[in-house]
Amino acid sequence: MDADDPEPEALLGRLVTDVRAVLGADLVGIYLYGSYVSGGFDPGVSDLDLVAVVAPQIEAIDLEGLGRMHRDLVSRYQAWNDRIEVVYIGRAALWSFRTSPGPLAVISPGEPFHLRDERVVEWLQNWYLVRETGVTLHGPDVAVVVPPIAWTEFVAAAVHYADEVRHQGFDEASPGALAYAVLTMCRGLRTVRTQTHGSKQEAAAWTREQMPQWAWLIDIALRCRLSRRATGLADEQTRATAVRFIGLVADQITGTVPA
Repeated sequence: MDADDPEPEALLGRLVTDVRAVLGADLVGIYLYGSYVSGGFDPGVSDLDLVAVVAPQIEAIDLEGLGRMHRDLVSRYQAWNDRIEVVYIGRAALWSFRTSPGPLAVISPGEPFHLRDERVVEWLQNWYLVRETGVTLHGPDVAVVVPPIAWTEFVAAAVHYADEVRHQGFDEASPGALAYAVLTMCRGLRTVRTQTHGSKQEAAAWTREQMPQWAWLIDIALRCRLSRRATGLADEQTRATAVRFIGLVADQITGTVPA
């Protein structure tokens, strides 16, 4: 393995060490979730998803130091650039996430480290997955910092998110973003129909069986995701068809049209 492309375990160890060095006693815990824990992780392509819980309100931590740390991390490990998502949240805000106004501090693919002034409840799907599947990398058990969340709340959030994605403007979207939206809709539909959560790959395979006429587009989205290139989603006709698929599946997820 190249020095700039360590195995996920080595990268995670470095990240935890660096976060602890910056935050010190302000850090409560760091939790790993997502495809690396639940399945569907593609080496060299998939992201690492983490939540870092801090003791004070998020504005009170060393945001400048964290931003510098994340820039230094990806400068050392170029292969992980745009493949790390860490959500920093205050402990009190997370425990009362249904009513907490935010903000959060986030670094995610396509976005540098920054504050996001939004309602914490908008991240309900993340909090659910962290509590139900998360692995503790540092700090107390995840159930101590994330309150119980009902499956019905998770499904309702998935429906809401599908409606949000459908209304995004895709005119300037990259092929990767368009592929992500297609696969996200597949996962949302599978979640609502089967009442189970799974990886994007599982959802894509399930949707191909349910909607065989769209199998070719789903396959293009999968290839685009794996290659991180414009393969198959660069021409206008295919892009327009992908947007139509997104709208169609969103209608089914939200119950606008029958199955």
